[in-house]
Amino acid sequence: MSARYESEQSRLKADAAKLTETISRKEQKKSDVVNFVNIVKKYEEFTELTPEIMHELIDKIVVHAPEGGRANRTQQVDITFRFKVVTATATADFKQYYVRRKAV
Repeated sequence: MSARYESEQSRLKADAAKLTETISRKEQKKSDVVNFVNIVKKYEEFTELTPEIMHELIDKIVVHAPEGGRANRTQQVDITFRFKVVTATATADFKQYYVRRKAV
């Protein structure tokens, strides 16, 4: 009986530790969302992307190596925001750029 009690106590302690970690992660995510929303509201109607806005919102920008030849070239850009709320990925297609550039 004592072994079963100790086993159950160990399992309950492990469950409590997991739940505490989950709560901590959720609270951090909630805090990140609130901070992100407050900053976004602050710049709701901006007309120009300034260095201040970028530093306040963006943690890092990763520009990947281009793929494909000159006419079919694409390039991926990853934007990681300061708050673990959003990550954006865009792929630039240079085909339209070269068509417009030749037309000029």
